[in-house]
Amino acid sequence: MFFGLSAVTSFVVIILIFAVTYWLLPKKYCGISFLLLTILLSVLAFNVVPNESDDLTRYYQQIDYLRDYGNDYLQRCFDEGINNWDVYRVCGYYFYFISKLPSNHYLQAITIFVVYGLMLMIFYKAAKRFDVDKKYLFLGLMFFISTYWFYDVLAGIRNGLAFAVILACAYVHLVERKHIPLCVLGYILACLTHSAGIIFVVFIILTEITLNTSGNFMKYGLIFGLAIGGAGIKFLSTKTNNSFIQSIAGKVEGNEGGGPLHLELLYLVNIAVFLVTAFVIYYVSIYIVEGKYAKDLKRFYKLSSILIYFLLGSVLSELIFMRFTRWVLPVVCGVLFMIGRQLQGEANKNKSYIHLKYNLPKKESWRVNISGYFTIAFCAFIALHFVYLVKLSSLAWMHF
Repeated sequence: MFFGLSAVTSFVVIILIFAVTYWLLPKKYCGISFLLLTILLSVLAFNVVPNESDDLTRYYQQIDYLRDYGNDYLQRCFDEGINNWDVYRVCGYYFYFISKLPSNHYLQAITIFVVYGLMLMIFYKAAKRFDVDKKYLFLGLMFFISTYWFYDVLAGIRNGLAFAVILACAYVHLVERKHIPLCVLGYILACLTHSAGIIFVVFIILTEITLNTSGNFMKYGLIFGLAIGGAGIKFLSTKTNNSFIQSIAGKVEGNEGGGPLHLELLYLVNIAVFLVTAFVIYYVSIYIVEGKYAKDLKRFYKLSSILIYFLLGSVLSELIFMRFTRWVLPVVCGVLFMIGRQLQGEANKNKSYIHLKYNLPKKESWRVNISGYFTIAFCAFIALHFVYLVKLSSLAWMHF
């Protein structure tokens, strides 16, 4: 793609181009670097050739059928449940749209454009709304870029797309409190793209219902929520023939039948992302909950807390745990880090060293005392995970 470079090297070059462009442009024009990154990653995705084991290879076959047989085949899939499109109709329509384009490669290119466009939109809107300094925005973005699984979105399509739509709608819904009917529509379309989105939407509903409540009962409920929810879905599946319920029940059984937990490097890295995110959320919590933007951020922070407690309980369910750590936590952690550090800096900007050292409340003083080390450790984790991303993750399978 880039002067004969490999696909993985091209990815690294794109990130470097983004970083240089970002720092060259004034803050008010940083959105240009976001758009450039999205376009370049989409072009990269277009040129990638899927591996035989990728879902993308199977999706190419489905698109070829749609290209050959058109709307008649699409309607047959809806009527007979082929490809599970009687339930996940959004996929059918999405693939049908791609079949009208001259190349199947538009599937991954458009998906990457939509996914990264939505995720970078969240960062852009959050940075603008909360007046985040350029350096904190960059660190938040780099955490997202280094921990977000680019190739898994490209090769799997549906998972990453569903989570991206839900997360973008959740930000607009919970933080900006705008376009809520459109956000609800986005939630529905995402759930009709992949069943994994349903859990995420349930968390958003819980966020609204339990916004002003707390306590151990709720925390324990979230920790054991996967088992409770799975049992509930299984019960419903015995009482109804609804294709949507049956599809979800099948996924639940598949998750439970996945065998013992495999503590491979891949999974341990996901656990590390979870632990870093949990600590970041805890570290910035007092600035988020008690800061000047508490009213705007309380719902997003609540959703983040719900995610952490649920993932703590689902750590033994590899498939669900990895989906959220790969496609949700990178954005949640990056956004809360940049806002939290910005608010911390503003809160302590005009305070003397003596005041910061001896007069702050205990819950704040330790955070201030380690703030420099905290940022250094955060940067170090970004660097380490980026090396892992390009050397040992699924990205290493990417080729032209």
